[in-house]
Amino acid sequence: MKVAKKSPRKSPTVSPSRATLTLSTETYGKIDQLRGQQSRSAWLQQVVAKEEKRRAREELLQRINEEYTPEVIRQTLRVNNEYPIHEK
Repeated sequence: MKVAKKSPRKSPTVSPSRATLTLSTETYGKIDQLRGQQSRSAWLQQVVAKEEKRRAREELLQRINEEYTPEVIRQTLRVNNEYPIHEK
């Protein structure tokens, strides 16, 4: 990873598999501090993968909460009353 003083311009010669990331000096230092012995690029890829998983879980939770309507709650309570699983 390079630290650039100015944002890079899009260039047709830039490889689609590589790009320059412009960061503040403070952020660059924090990355170095947090990554331990991992390379910067490997550590950032790991952070991005974790964030993707976190957002997917968050979206799923939001969708589930939207689908858990008052009618679904009533039906669930009715079924629980009809078929109690905690009684022996």
